[in-house]
Amino acid sequence: MFNLTPIVKNLLIINVVMFVIPQFILPNHNTFIEMFGLKYFLSPGFFPTQLLTYALIHANFSHLFSNMFGLLAFGPMLEMTLGPKRFLLFYIVTALGAALIYSIIHFFEVYPFVDAAQLYQLRPSPENFANLLADFDQNTYQSYLVFIDEFARNSQNPAFSAEAEKIVDLLVSSRINSPMVGASGAIFGIILAFGYLYPNMQMMLLFPPIPVRAKYLVGFYGLFALYSAVQKAPGDNVAHFAHLGGMLVGFLLIRYWKVRSNY
Repeated sequence: MFNLTPIVKNLLIINVVMFVIPQFILPNHNTFIEMFGLKYFLSPGFFPTQLLTYALIHANFSHLFSNMFGLLAFGPMLEMTLGPKRFLLFYIVTALGAALIYSIIHFFEVYPFVDAAQLYQLRPSPENFANLLADFDQNTYQSYLVFIDEFARNSQNPAFSAEAEKIVDLLVSSRINSPMVGASGAIFGIILAFGYLYPNMQMMLLFPPIPVRAKYLVGFYGLFALYSAVQKAPGDNVAHFAHLGGMLVGFLLIRYWKVRSNY
């Protein structure tokens, strides 16, 4: 049975309310995500408040459930060790740190494409269009092979040039305006702190139902997040660097506070 502590309980309520209420007051849940999700630093839609509000927004029920389950499983014991005020500060700082680390890495991922897209618009041609897509997104390049071939055969046709420019604009927009949401950064920080403070505590996995020590579970989470971030699979929209950022900030906080457990 889960032992609910005050801050964990309130965080659960806030996250559920922030997921449920927009379903009733807004015609489209994506509108809420667009408003409060974390966007690219140089996006016209970026606001500094998004560095925190993103952690209160979840894309769907499964996203909300997985994060809140992690909070419920690992949060109460950490709150009892840190105390309510320090636990809340830990949650906020790890969420903020995860957002900053994600945003910095995201900037270096997005900026070269945006810069190359601007250069293409100065020198539009079928060859430059193909190179732009090939250099920065192989999946997109493959999906536009037919158009690239037609553009090459109709390079003097302004309709094809206009369509190519429209495609580039859409690709740029998708990169700078796609918001990152979810409490995962803070949750991964909590998981890291739990494994660090209670390394030999036996945890029962759900699938398969076998016991495993906390330090091994946390190690698996960290290595999987690192692998997924480096070897980003096609269609993977998970912000793995936010997970790693939350773990890093959580570790630094626990070390800075010199927290010890009696376990």
